[in-house]
Amino acid sequence: MTGPGAVLVLTPHPDDESLGCGGAIAAASRAGKSVLVVELTDGRMSHPNSRLFPRDRLIALRRAELTEVVGRLTPGAADVVMLGFPDQGAPAAPADRAEVRTRLLRMIDSRGVSAIWTTWEKDPHPDHRCAARIAREVVGVQPRLKLWRYPVWGRFVDDVLEPGDSLYRFDTTAFRAEKMAAIDAHRSQMTNLIPDDPEGFVMDTRARRHFLDSPELFIGDDAYV
Repeated sequence: MTGPGAVLVLTPHPDDESLGCGGAIAAASRAGKSVLVVELTDGRMSHPNSRLFPRDRLIALRRAELTEVVGRLTPGAADVVMLGFPDQGAPAAPADRAEVRTRLLRMIDSRGVSAIWTTWEKDPHPDHRCAARIAREVVGVQPRLKLWRYPVWGRFVDDVLEPGDSLYRFDTTAFRAEKMAAIDAHRSQMTNLIPDDPEGFVMDTRARRHFLDSPELFIGDDAYV
């Protein structure tokens, strides 16, 4: 899944990397691979009505959580780049996507990236679909890159793969401790840390258990077999 070089993980929001591919990130790090985690949006809409955590404080919290997570999954073997687009405001316009694509291509060249992992283009969230589209455009410029897409909320919807795609399962049993620590570190999403927004997002216990106990899913080209 990594190819010979480093891995770039394009995550739409802070926590998608842990839920969708935290075990695989830990496995890549343990195998000696360098990992670059690129955060597309800042997660500001998880608790939009909180007064205790207004926008700037919430953004800072979620970024700090992501930095802690990457340190847990890849001790000393990963970097984090935060692009800072607003949550639910991933770059949909062609000019904005082109700017992000150019930045990613520079990172890929400078860091020797051979694989991109990002969310699935059929995930039911516009930021997830946007991340997949950007990654696909990057691979269109650099076809040597391997592209793997991991469903997050797409795990729970009835949909089909595109022709030429195959579904792969990655057993995370050996990396369960690292993945659990990563998920737990997203305290703003997993606990009642932010108590004053009844409309704020807190992951259901059953969903959290599913992500922790189930194999990670990756969608790749049939040619990768």
